Amino acid sequence: MPATEPVDFEREFAAIVRELRALPTDASPELRGRVRALGEPAPRRWRRPVMSWRRATVVLVPACLAAVVAAAAVHGLLSSSAPKRQAASSGSVTAAERSPRKGDTVFGQFGPNVKSGDLHAGPVPNPSRHQDYQAELTVRVQDADALGQKSAAAMRIVQQLGGYVASVSQSSAAGQPGEADLVLRVPVAHVEDAMIRLSGLGTVLSQNVSIVDLENVVRQQRRRIQSLRLQIARITAALQQPGLTPDVKLRLQFQLDDARRNLADVTGQSRATLREAALSHISLALTTQKAAPARHHSGRFGSAVSSAFDFLAEAGAVALIALIVLSPLVVLVLLVWWGLRTYRRRETQRLLGTA
Repeated sequence: MPATEPVDFEREFAAIVRELRALPTDASPELRGRVRALGEPAPRRWRRPVMSWRRATVVLVPACLAAVVAAAAVHGLLSSSAPKRQAASSGSVTAAERSPRKGDTVFGQFGPNVKSGDLHAGPVPNPSRHQDYQAELTVRVQDADALGQKSAAAMRIVQQLGGYVASVSQSSAAGQPGEADLVLRVPVAHVEDAMIRLSGLGTVLSQNVSIVDLENVVRQQRRRIQSLRLQIARITAALQQPGLTPDVKLRLQFQLDDARRNLADVTGQSRATLREAALSHISLALTTQKAAPARHHSGRFGSAVSSAFDFLAEAGAVALIALIVLSPLVVLVLLVWWGLRTYRRRETQRLLGTA
């Protein structure tokens, strides 16, 4: 057939259809016998669907996020419905609530709203005797700003008088008066001036003064020190005598060591007593007249939202810590997985002869 002759596709299609229809449609008896011999097909086994890591990521990540958000919402609702307690001050106790130590002799005590001019009538230490002077002073200031300023002023007063601040504790809570507790050590020679200047920081609410005489204690310690020194001198002289047996020398050496140890202990106690007598102990409590402004909340819904965000922040922090801790293990697992995948791919290419 020439190349330029057109092809009649319809005629050829009709011829193919006639040939197909002319083919026999019935199966032969042999074929039917073979099919019957095969029997009934076995039921298909259920296969667990294989989930790839991509599909698992797409499914599990949104589910985890939804669970965390739901937990945060529940936490916020429960937190907003629970009654909230206001934070109390950090264990602050005013000087009016304190009592002198056991064994102290209280020489002076003043009631509320004592004027600073009346402090001259208070007891003063005797400069010719060793005494333990302790005072507790409660002063009220205007507000929280004045509380910090007066605390700094009290520190300056003590430093100007040659003393030092042993401890400072300042606290304030919503709806509660602010408080500041200062433990001051002032030389006994300037304690009266210190009390007058500290009382001028505000309105004096209470003042407690106790003076314990330490003169007898100091004398006993001094006598004990002299006795031990004399004993050490005698034992030392005895050890220097010739003709002593080893047993006697050993016994004298034990006595000498014991006497020196007792002398060191009594000397330390004497120094502590003299230091206690040289520096007065003043506990200053500053309190505000007005309570600290309370925080305004935006209702139950605002509290629930705030609690939910706090919960999410804590959960994020925990997740970040877990990620930091487990990151080396995750990197190791990924490296092993990548190595196995590369090895299998090369083996497949080698078997197929395409490597």
